[in-house]
Amino acid sequence: MARLIANAKDIQGKSRRHTVRQIRPNWYKVKSGESQRVYDVALGVNGGTCTCEWGRQRPENDHRSACSHVVAAINYRAIQDGRRISAWDSEEAAQRQHRPMLKIGDGLILTSRLN
Repeated sequence: MARLIANAKDIQGKSRRHTVRQIRPNWYKVKSGESQRVYDVALGVNGGTCTCEWGRQRPENDHRSACSHVVAAINYRAIQDGRRISAWDSEEAAQRQHRPMLKIGDGLILTSRLN
């Protein structure tokens, strides 16, 4: 059973302390701002996967991870497009933003806005 994130703003804040380096299209190395460990993140159209502990413990039917490393990579890609993401743990809160939404798994929803 998938874990649901109930602290979207904590994940968002943590993700902004990570360092992201793009290796090739949709493939990133994300260095944790806390542990300094480097994780591989692969992004797809509906989120991404990560080699961190959270990312490795995925349910059989949904391999997407909403860990802070995936959020950091998505934000990195968004910044390249002149956008910035925000994280939400309820669809109602995300809808109130009146911005594009992306459900990336674990109950986490990202919205994006122009910088």
